[in-house]
Amino acid sequence: MEVQLLQKFPDRWFVESLLKNRILKHEQLLELAQWYDHQELFSNFLVQQGVIPAADLVQYIERVFQIPFVNLENYPIDAHAIEIVPEDICQKYNLLPLSVEGHYLHVAFANPFDVQVERELRFLTGKYIRPYFAFREQLQQKIGEYYSPDKFINSIVNKAKVRHQIRIAGDDGSLDDAPVVKLVNLIISDAIEKEASDIHIEPTEHVVVVRFRIDGVLQKILEIPRNSHAALVSRIKIISNLNIAETRKPQDGKAKVYLDDVDIDLRVSVLPTTYGEKIVIRILDRRKALVSFDQLGLREENLEKLKQCFAFKDGMILVTGPTGSGKTTTLYAALNQIKSVANNILTIEDPIEYMLEGINQVQVNEKAGITFATALRSFLRQDPDVILVGEIRDRETAEIAVQAALTGHLVLSTLHTNNTLATITRLMDMGIESFKVADALQSIIAQRLVRRLCLECKEEGTSGDEEQWLPRLQSLGLKPRFYRAAGCAACNYTGYKGRIGVYEILILDQELKAAIAENRPLPELRKMAQEKGFRSLLDEALVLVAEGVTDLAEIKRVINVFEPEARTPVVSAAVAPAVEESLAEEKVVEEHPEAEPGTPRVLLVEDDRVMRMMIRKQIETRKEWEVLEAEDGREALDLVKKKRPDVIVLDIMMPRMDGFEFLKIIRSDLAYSTIPVIILTAMEGSENEIKGFELGADDYLVKPFHPDILLARIERFLKSKF
Repeated sequence: MEVQLLQKFPDRWFVESLLKNRILKHEQLLELAQWYDHQELFSNFLVQQGVIPAADLVQYIERVFQIPFVNLENYPIDAHAIEIVPEDICQKYNLLPLSVEGHYLHVAFANPFDVQVERELRFLTGKYIRPYFAFREQLQQKIGEYYSPDKFINSIVNKAKVRHQIRIAGDDGSLDDAPVVKLVNLIISDAIEKEASDIHIEPTEHVVVVRFRIDGVLQKILEIPRNSHAALVSRIKIISNLNIAETRKPQDGKAKVYLDDVDIDLRVSVLPTTYGEKIVIRILDRRKALVSFDQLGLREENLEKLKQCFAFKDGMILVTGPTGSGKTTTLYAALNQIKSVANNILTIEDPIEYMLEGINQVQVNEKAGITFATALRSFLRQDPDVILVGEIRDRETAEIAVQAALTGHLVLSTLHTNNTLATITRLMDMGIESFKVADALQSIIAQRLVRRLCLECKEEGTSGDEEQWLPRLQSLGLKPRFYRAAGCAACNYTGYKGRIGVYEILILDQELKAAIAENRPLPELRKMAQEKGFRSLLDEALVLVAEGVTDLAEIKRVINVFEPEARTPVVSAAVAPAVEESLAEEKVVEEHPEAEPGTPRVLLVEDDRVMRMMIRKQIETRKEWEVLEAEDGREALDLVKKKRPDVIVLDIMMPRMDGFEFLKIIRSDLAYSTIPVIILTAMEGSENEIKGFELGADDYLVKPFHPDILLARIERFLKSKF
């Protein structure tokens, strides 16, 4: 009777082992067999029914049968292995080739003891087979992902919540149902909705990573199969009118999309890399170019200074800063301010980011002989009132621009320097005489963009060494209230939403012009400017910190807080010792060392401090893992964004945000949806376990539990990565 029963199980080897080791009694087997569908693996059935936890099943197979388990969620699959094993074999036997090493083919099986299948694979590939165990659900998903990428892409698109429909200019819509078309539309619409400035599509050895630059910072959004890369690149090349057959040379193109009838321009750059063509798409929303000075978010004092800068009728006004610091937006706001029917405004740009009505814009085209210098010469014969030069890159362009400024034209341009005073030196280094620099320059604006703290979730408190900056803030006449980033749904749990400009504005009066003409040293020029009320970038940034607009961590990210041009605070004798003490402390502060590259990270989310300490100690005494700690869901979300963990151990009942809410949030975010999560709870009953798995938990443990069990379950998820 027992022999006949065992023959019905596809994984008979597993059932016999359970009986032999007395893990399962014969009576239990008979009872379970009544509910068991003999078409599926019994091991899979036991996990689904909750008879054996998934982690325990894995541990049992590895120890008893010496067959390693592989978690396919983030496992790198070798493309060559996929090529030599047909899809129908994978579907028929629930297996997936992993990699090829010499004469061996590594294969993940749902039933790793099917000898007949191993023989067939060996005959088919001519390789020896090394088996691994994997869950059938993962195998089916990965088979579809690697052999039928269209189905996988459709699943991504179908799960996404599309709020806006986009239409590609010039596209007849005949391919709208194609999976890759849907995916490209989804990526572009999602980027526009999140107000990203750029989309990065980067091929790696095993996957294609999609990242958005939001508020100046790149954020990982999505991973798609490596074999979808060619179709994705081809689609983007088609909509931007590029050569799809050319894969060895860089290409640049343009496209236009309509999002809910709002037209948005895309600038596409394709660059061949080691693993294929990388694509960067710059999103140019024309609505952002139609800004005024009042919409830039400047403080009243700087707003008046900026208006004063662009009220000059002649001379040169330079805007400086690194790429992405908002120079173009400031200049476009200036053009919107001064354009009128009485002015003839000409611009030479590379490239033209936004088309402005009432302004004559010229695109640099070196093949046609149109450079900044040649265009400037032509402009002088066009009776201009205002000339905008996209960037002064060389001596020739600088000389013509200065000459135009000295002959009654208002010249606006940009330059890559760190601050306003360094711009003067830079022009002289280009070969412009000091007296010409002094006569031509009217004002210099250095700027950066810093992220604003999210108004929905920012909380009062310090997050670093704010206290050390109190003397400097007080010397500026400020009474600071420090705030820190918390993170919520409104800001995608980054703690920041939107950006604001930090402006260092230097307006040259006759005294400063005379000093420049006499080649006075920069420290002397700086001192003269400060006596007239000039504030450095750092001083302006610290004002935003004191007002709670941003935090010190963001300022440090964007601005060199120890730059030599930074203003030395003028303080009274009473506070001078405090300044010296704070500066001395700054020198000895040591940052906490980062974990060694390749060290696994485990995020422990538990509000009970004692329980958190006990679990951390158990991990640290036995494993060389980096343990991150959070006492509730909100703090955990912040850590996930800053230091992406490899496994999350999550309590359910916590203040501010419980484990279920935290799990729901990270599973809805494509960038973090694949991080394994083990739930811990002291609550009995199956309702919480069911809810946890429905929300996307990977494992579940009820307190109290043996530490070795938790370590084994964490280690199982880490094996696929390390």
